[in-house]
Amino acid sequence: MARPGLFVYGTLVEGERRSSMLGDPPRRPAKVFGRLYHLPAGYPAVSLGGEEPVYGELLPPVPEPLLRLLDHYEGVADGLYRRVQVRAITGLEQHLAWIYVMDDPMARGGRRIPSGRWRSFDHSR
Repeated sequence: MARPGLFVYGTLVEGERRSSMLGDPPRRPAKVFGRLYHLPAGYPAVSLGGEEPVYGELLPPVPEPLLRLLDHYEGVADGLYRRVQVRAITGLEQHLAWIYVMDDPMARGGRRIPSGRWRSFDHSR
């Protein structure tokens, strides 16, 4: 069975402030379905479910030590995010991928981003 890739949608997207954590892997535009939020702390969160596209990038499988580092960065042990598997869509293909999701972004002051694109969202509002 193939190892899951990694779907990123916020600070880890190419050109964003933490993208260098991932090195320089190939990245492909992709989407998942859920809801995207902007949190007051300045970063995004996804909750899964629904039919709204959330846009980001699909990376190939990353080494286990890097996943552990990302779990730490995403606050998994503190309950901020959970790493779960999802189907990421690139064109007409579906790929199994890890994604970091938040259970209730609105409880943390999250504001919905209807476009599903964190990069183009006006973070100053």
